This record gives sequence, structure tokens and C-alpha cells, in this order.
Amino acid sequence: MNQSIANQVVIVTGAAQGIGECVARHLARQGATLALADIQGDKVASVQTSLSQTGVNAKSYYVDIADTTVVKAAIASILHDFGRIDALVNVAGLDAPPGLAWEITEDDWRRVIDVDLNGQWWMIQAVLPHMMAQRSGKIVTISSISARRPFPDHTPAYAAAKAGLIGLTNSLATQLEAYGILVNCILPGMIGTGTDINMTQEEKDQYQQTFPLGIVGPEPVASAVSYLLAESGDWISGTAMNVSGGGIRGI
Repeated sequence: MNQSIANQVVIVTGAAQGIGECVARHLARQGATLALADIQGDKVASVQTSLSQTGVNAKSYYVDIADTTVVKAAIASILHDFGRIDALVNVAGLDAPPGLAWEITEDDWRRVIDVDLNGQWWMIQAVLPHMMAQRSGKIVTISSISARRPFPDHTPAYAAAKAGLIGLTNSLATQLEAYGILVNCILPGMIGTGTDINMTQEEKDQYQQTFPLGIVGPEPVASAVSYLLAESGDWISGTAMNVSGGGIRGI
């Protein structure tokens, strides 16, 4: 593909806060043109404004990734505004809710799967016709360490959704390689955003044993995204990249 990040139009979902905002700001520093998508319309607009004030070419879009009508309309707007889409970074999702297998309701299960698995797929499905037509593109989905090392207090729906993203990544990488489209996913560990912020010191100390390299924030995840979108990632597809501070080891 041989395309630097400075020449790419990149969609980042979940860009209003947390990992998504960090990814957006990281890519902005490298000169990317950004389409910032989030269900929190006002917050993502604020992120866009702050980036635009520094000279970044960025626009914000209200997107509920679980609503296919909204997703399709957003992709159409992005193509109208920028003319192309070079990369999609799927960050948007629910934080891991607590829940035991024997207590989870049908509504609870569907809510997590609809956002954390189906929503990522709807975004991918919407950009595929354009990427296939231009015969190039990069897609990065954000899974979780929970796909391979579930936490006992997290709902199994979350682990199932995040594991599903790994399977989706592998399948898409196989089917889309002939079109020059590379698909990868990243498995973050605990990064200190979202519900992690409200942990007690005792909980932080406990998780420190799980993540021996520390809980350092979302920047390592953003760096991994950057690596995959840059020329350094031009020979990588179908990979689940572990960025978990030592929380899981091996392949």
C-alpha cells in the first residue's frame, strides 16, 4: 500500500473519549485527515473543534454503531466530505459490565453483542464497497484481553463479543486480501479509562499483579494503531495484536 498516515483519510469510532480520542489525537499528530464518529455527538464535536484549531483536517459525526441506518448515512456523509476512506479504526464499544452467567438477561446479552460485535461489523460492512472499489484499505478493530483471559466479574457476553472480533478479523483478512484490504485487531489490557477510572486503590493494586508492565493509559494502544496504519503495517493482516502490559503472553 505504501501510504503514510499523513496521506490517509481515517475514520475513528468512539472518538469522543478514552482510547478513541487518544487514537484520534495520535493520528492527528501524524497528519491524518480524520472523520471522528461517536454516539456522544456534542463530545465528539468538541474533540473535533480542538483538533481543527491546531490545523488538523477533521470533521465529527453522530454515529450509533448499533443502528445500521445511522451507520450507512454517516459513511455516505464521510465520502461526500472527504471523497475517500483509507482506513477504519473501530474503537466504539461498551465498557465491560459486571455480571454472572446465571444472572444475565436476554436484554443484557443482546445489548453487549449488538454494540461490541455487531456494531463493529456494521461499520466494516458500510466501508467495504468503497475500499473494494479502490482496492485498498486498512481496518483495525479494538478487541480486548478479555477475549483470551476473561475476568471473573465481567459478563460473559463481553468476552464472547471480543472473541468474536478476533474471528471476524481472521475471516475478513482471508476474504479481503485479494482487494488489498488489510484487517487486524488489537487486544488492550486495562488502560485506566472508562470504568477503570473508578477503581479503588485496592483494586488497582490487585490488577497491577495481572498487568506487570503497569496500567499506563491508552497511548500504547494508539501507537499500535499507528503502526498498523503506517507503512510498517503493510505486510500485516489477520493479526490479533496483544497490547496488554504483559496481561497475556504467547501467541
